[in-house]
Amino acid sequence: MTDQEQMMIDVRFPTALQMMLSLALAQAEEVEPLSSAELAEGVDSNPTFVRRLLVPLIQAGLVRSTMGRDGGVSLSVDAAAITLGEIYRATMGDKRLWTGRSDIPHRCVVTRNVERFFGNLTDEVDESVVRLLGGRTLADALLELRTLDAARV
Repeated sequence: MTDQEQMMIDVRFPTALQMMLSLALAQAEEVEPLSSAELAEGVDSNPTFVRRLLVPLIQAGLVRSTMGRDGGVSLSVDAAAITLGEIYRATMGDKRLWTGRSDIPHRCVVTRNVERFFGNLTDEVDESVVRLLGGRTLADALLELRTLDAARV
């Protein structure tokens, strides 16, 4: 992975979460399933990118996809049974939040140890993110969005 690739912001989780929230809303309003084109329009993205994001969510058992004229994508279980942590893990896999640079000369105490330091720090941050997201469900997040929307009016 190049330095430039490491510095790019990863949009998989925010996009997948927005898709899952749309599916939760569709479930709550009993208008499921949604097509990948509808999901792509909702996240202002390419349907191919949306379908790629759906694969790990389907593999994790969070989403189901049906073929045919009336087919589409829907949540596999109730939104209250899906945590944001599950969505994060399914979407991000083993990708770490950040990585330290390994391409620097080891000239002092900082440069000799910074990669290992960042590795340890990243482990702690990743565990904290998963723990935080694991305490919130998709239904909680949808309720929060509805509350924000009501306050906006």
